[in-house]
Formats: sequence, C-alpha cells, structure tokens
Amino acid sequence: MTAAAPGVPADFPDAHFGGGHPYPLYERIHAARGPVRHPSGGYWVVGTHAEVHAALTRPDLFRSRDGVLLSEIGHSYDAPPTIMHTDPPEHTRYRALVAPAFRPSVMRRLEDAVRERIGALLDPVTPDRPFDVVAELAVPLPLQVICLLLGVPETDWARFHLWSEAIVPGAAPELAEEERGALAAECARYLIGVAHERRADPRDDVISRLALAAPDGDRLTDTELAMFLIQLLVAGNETTRHAISGGLLALAGHPGQWAALRAGAAGATAGGGDAGGGDTGSGDAGPLPGAVEELLRWTSPVVYFLRTATRPVTLGGAEIAAGDRLMLLYGAANRDPAAFGPDAGRFDIARRPAVTGLAFGFGPHFCLGAALARMELGLLLAEMAARYERIETAGEPVHTGSTVVTGLRRCPLVVRRGRTPPARPDAC
Repeated sequence: MTAAAPGVPADFPDAHFGGGHPYPLYERIHAARGPVRHPSGGYWVVGTHAEVHAALTRPDLFRSRDGVLLSEIGHSYDAPPTIMHTDPPEHTRYRALVAPAFRPSVMRRLEDAVRERIGALLDPVTPDRPFDVVAELAVPLPLQVICLLLGVPETDWARFHLWSEAIVPGAAPELAEEERGALAAECARYLIGVAHERRADPRDDVISRLALAAPDGDRLTDTELAMFLIQLLVAGNETTRHAISGGLLALAGHPGQWAALRAGAAGATAGGGDAGGGDTGSGDAGPLPGAVEELLRWTSPVVYFLRTATRPVTLGGAEIAAGDRLMLLYGAANRDPAAFGPDAGRFDIARRPAVTGLAFGFGPHFCLGAALARMELGLLLAEMAARYERIETAGEPVHTGSTVVTGLRRCPLVVRRGRTPPARPDAC
C-alpha cells in the first residue's frame, strides 16, 4: 500500500488555500506516485493524472451519490442536490435532458452574440490605465452568456453573481452562513418561478427545455428543476470566470507567450483559421485552441471532487476499501510531471500534451459547459489579441479562499495598444 506519510498534512485542505493552488504540496503528492491517506480525515488524496483520470471514468467503482465535497461526509440527501451527486443510469437519464443545449453546434450559433458581449465589455477599458479584470470582464461575461442560454434577463447578471458566490463554499467569506442559505433559497425560487412561466409560455432556451421535459412520463419536480438550474448557473460561470482572470494574469506575467499568441492569432486569421475554438479540444493544433487548453490546465479552477469506492479496489498501488472516500485533486493532476512532462510547472501555450487536461473533469461527469467555456475563452483571446499589444500586471491579485473553486477575487491589469496591431479576427 502507498505510504501515508509523504504527501498530506493534517490541516489540508483548509490551511493551504487563499493564495491559489498549493503547488509545493502537490509536488509532494506527485512524488508519492499514487493515492496517499489523509492523516486525520480518513480519506485518500489522489493527485496524479493517471489515478484521477481512472477514478473519473469508472463510476461503477467510484460513485458520486455519497457526496462530492468534504463537508458532505456523514450527510445524506432525500434527493440529489445536483446532477453531480448522481451515478449512471440515473445520471445518464438526467444528463440527456440538457446535453443537447450544450452541443458544439449550438455553441457555434452563439458565437456572434458572445463576440458582441466581449466587445461591449472591452470597449470601456482604457489603455494604459489599470482596470480590475475580474470585476470588469471575468465576472460579467460568463454570467451574461449563461443568462442568454438559460433565457433569463441579462440585466440580472449581478444578482446571479451574488447567488453563485453564496452557493460555492468559501467563495464569499463575508457572507454569514444564514445569509448564504437565504440567498441560495432565493436563487432556487427565482429559477423555479421562471420554469413555471416557461411551461405556460415556452421559448427557445434551456429553462423551457427542462420545464417541459418528461423523462419518465412526468415533468421534473420543483426539486429536480432547482437541482438542474442552480448547477447550470454556478457551473456555467464560475469555472470560466476564474479561467479568464487567471489565464490573463498568466499571460500578463509571460509577455513572450502573449506575443506568440498574438502572432499565431494574426496568422490564423490571415489563413482563415478558427479563432473561436467552439468545439476544439487539446488535440487541435491551432494557436488559440492550444492557448485555451493551456489556460485551463494552468488555472484548473475546480480544486477537487470526492468519490466513494463501491468495493475493494487497487488504485495506483493503494488498496482502497469499500466505502473509502477519494479526494480527486484536479489542479494537482493538471501539473503532474508524469503526464505533462518535467516542465509541467511552466506556462506554455505551445504545449501539446499527449494526455487530456482535467479542468472539466472526465468520463460521465465531464462538464456539460466545456464547449461553451472554450468558445468564450477563444473568442476573448482573439479579440484581445487584436486590440492590445501587451497585457501587464498593475498590482497584487487577491485570491479566493475557497477550497472547492479557486481563482481571483481581484486582479488589476493594464493593456497597451500597439501601433500596428494584427488584423482583427472578424472573418472567423
């Protein structure tokens, strides 16, 4: 069995976040080359790419229904609070209801609308003057897009942001627990109310699709509607938001990478290449899709999710007992040198790894909104590459303190215009 000593201190994860992912600790976990036992929590910590990938692809061995967060250990639910808490075949049936709304072909039809919103957010940004990329770009863009997809007023995005922050554990430490609960309930009431309205007056949006769905001959209950819609709201903006802000901070700190991205984007535009990346993955050789994949790997906004072993199993040399919990560390897996090479700790938009990054998970629970997030990131990078010669830091970023979704709460940047910027990717 893999030794318990090398990797995980007793105060992990609570004492090790607040400044981003704890990469030195991840390196110690990598050195163990397999799951390590948490000394006080009684669960396994899994931070190598091969083992996280294996656990994500085998729901028959590692189930989700017993809870996906550390705070849920010891709790049970009358009904799954999110689709993440379900396993096949229940998960397969639920996912089929909403998956068509997130197909790459649907994402491509949204591209013009997303470009328009990107332009509207970038137009007020003044070159040579610092701006907070979180508040002015990374927060509003994904929320406006998910509002568009759900079919709710985009003018409500700020309220949606507050609800989302209240629902993600640790994302808004200034909110008391009672206030967080009240905001989550308010969010559920709002979304269920819209779903009831759509049953009487359907539209071409995700809420209408779910409001009218009848997978077993009966329409979804209010509890099931809340389960779907709250997850779509939160997952549809949190990961993308932190990938945008963390990715732009990385590019600001690596001016050579930004120059390479601009040159590649200009070349792709001249050659008629794809600047959006709506349905591209890590195997695409284009400059912008490659940059998107590296930004996702580098930022890895989702810290972890839990799985529970359904029976005794060996994983990475560790003997896992039935009922054991496994903490799957996505950020650690995405920096694993065994998967991404000895330079896994280096930011490189030209990286073309032989393995799939796990920022969106993998297997049955692969993020429904992955194509949407990739499209938003690709279009944003293309537009910013066309507008700005340089991106620079303009102050110290402020990190979130969440141990579930990590990213930036504030990130001052400044953009510089060049005299001869590359051609804008309007034709893509």
